Amino acid sequence: MSLCMAAQRHSLFLGLPLGGDRDEFVDALEEKGFVFEDEDNECTTLTGLFDGIGAKIEVHATPRSHTVHIVTVYFTEIQGNEVGLLMKTRQIRKQLRRKYGSWDYTHERNLEEWSSTYARVSLGKKRLEGDSFKTLFVQWQDRSGWEALQREKD
Repeated sequence: MSLCMAAQRHSLFLGLPLGGDRDEFVDALEEKGFVFEDEDNECTTLTGLFDGIGAKIEVHATPRSHTVHIVTVYFTEIQGNEVGLLMKTRQIRKQLRRKYGSWDYTHERNLEEWSSTYARVSLGKKRLEGDSFKTLFVQWQDRSGWEALQREKD
């Protein structure tokens, strides 16, 4: 973990801190050009360009306080394009390493084992509901938001 990461209290997504109010977070994403698609009690979905590629963004919030705890970006534009998927995966992995240091993005840590880490970033491939092909996703998870979720579950 870099010194820069240890000093921060919340994970950032496009410069916006996770761990705050969902409506404010979504409003800020819309100001950045993302388009609202759908919302339920725990997830708001937007679409737009992320890193130059068509993407679906899911903002997950706690059920009662609506505290943002996870943001996931699915690169929907490259589904079914194995070469594009491979190239984008390599590009995103390099960007994440450059930003966060030597973190290993392919292995997720058990959330209960978080000590001083304020966030987790995951990189992987997933098949979205109703789709034939897997797509690349990147997920940012904020520790304080995750802790709020655990309190609200109790």
